[in-house]
Amino acid sequence: MKHVLLSLVCLLGCLSCTKDDDVLVELDNTLSDYQWYIEQKDIELEKLKARLRKSESREDRYAATMELYRAYQDFSLDSALVYIKQSLELADALGEQERIIDTHLSLAFLYNYVGMHYEALEIFKEQDVTGHSDWLRRSHFYLGTNVYKNLSLYSVDKEQRDYYRRQMEICRDSALAYAPDDVIFRAERLSDNGKMQEAVELLSNNLPDSLTTHEVGLRYYILSEIYEKMHQRDEQIKYLALSSIAGIKNAVREYISLRKLAVLLYEQGDIDRAYTYIHRCIDDANACNARMRMVETSTFLSVIDSAVVKQKQESRNTLIITAAVISLLLVLLAVALIVLRRKMNLLRHSEKELMRVNDQMTDTNVQLRAANEIKEEYITRFMHLCLDYINKMENYRAHLNKVARKRNFDELYDTIQSTRYINKEVNDFYNSFDEAFLHIYPNFLKDFNALLRPDAQVTLKNNERLNTELRIYALMILGITDGQKVQEFLRCSSSTVYNYRTNMRNKAINRDTFEQDVKSLWTP
Repeated sequence: MKHVLLSLVCLLGCLSCTKDDDVLVELDNTLSDYQWYIEQKDIELEKLKARLRKSESREDRYAATMELYRAYQDFSLDSALVYIKQSLELADALGEQERIIDTHLSLAFLYNYVGMHYEALEIFKEQDVTGHSDWLRRSHFYLGTNVYKNLSLYSVDKEQRDYYRRQMEICRDSALAYAPDDVIFRAERLSDNGKMQEAVELLSNNLPDSLTTHEVGLRYYILSEIYEKMHQRDEQIKYLALSSIAGIKNAVREYISLRKLAVLLYEQGDIDRAYTYIHRCIDDANACNARMRMVETSTFLSVIDSAVVKQKQESRNTLIITAAVISLLLVLLAVALIVLRRKMNLLRHSEKELMRVNDQMTDTNVQLRAANEIKEEYITRFMHLCLDYINKMENYRAHLNKVARKRNFDELYDTIQSTRYINKEVNDFYNSFDEAFLHIYPNFLKDFNALLRPDAQVTLKNNERLNTELRIYALMILGITDGQKVQEFLRCSSSTVYNYRTNMRNKAINRDTFEQDVKSLWTP
């Protein structure tokens, strides 16, 4: 049964793991068509290769090799490296400086992809774009932004990391100076400055309905990073899924979105999807020869694989236990049917006896109610007798006081003037009341404290049975709620009673229903 319950919990967790499950369903459907998108990519690559074979001039060959480099850049890094090096040779042969610089920058971009950040940084520093076109300067600083960003992410030294971060921001600002309409850089700068909502609005503006361009996938990924900073897990998952869909439809094998999504879904208990996604990631990283992505993905691969193995083992154990439980239940059901039939026969014979027992229980209940009424009457009469006695003592003291005044018996007057005798009678009365009440309701203090906060429990002094606050609520249990009667009984003013009740309500767990809870404490 333990395993059954665990399986149900996991199932419910999977059903509620994301707020927008439709996007994950769309991603699953896109992954099922993965091979078709790869085939379309291969067709595109064959067309570009045919164009290269037909190229006669260096200009045409250079354009064709650069197109192949860009097509292979996130599909096969080895092939991309082959074509960018051919482009470098052709650029040198053509001798145009701006083209040479652009080709070197493209090589640096590729190095940055494969994790050769320092080599990419060296190329970035070597290129002098002074006096060249704005688009080349923008490309130069775009490279610097990405290289310094990766260096800051993987640096273990804080000072070095902060330095790379500053350099990244300088390059990004420079790139924006030449391309002020770059939505992604503008959004990243807004995000870094804490303007998350503005960044979200900027990236969300004019997004196309279809996921057919690589830029759309990048914008969705940046959106997921912003929502991660905002601790909005559902939105982060949604945009990671959309970014992954765009990547698959564009046959991108060098990506981060699907891996991060797999980790998040694993943390939320969606083990099956996490397993599917992480294996897609490792297969794509191998096919693309993206070593850095292979290392990053392998870190989580073993964890998710272990979880899947454990889940399958638990499912197998659950199935065995479920089968055993069902078999046992069937046996018990058969036994229960036999026993039930016999019980039905016995039930018919015991109806008259049951009616007789019910009559006896009714009589007993009547007797109990009568006994309760006697107890309540006894306590009420006892209180009235004691109060009458106290009033008589008070009148007697007043009378003696007058007599002593007329005869000038100073010592007698002083003695009679003292209230210690009355106080003693009052204390004796309260002790008698406390003893009578607690005799009937011995657990009153424990039950009363259960209605109060742990830090506001009522504690009594040595030899004290009840205090004034407890007597107010003892009277309330006995049905004495009239303010005048409570004042007379406790020999105090209405404001004192009000303050006691207010202070006690403030200590209650449920302040609004406290007094009603007290009244319902005792069921004799």
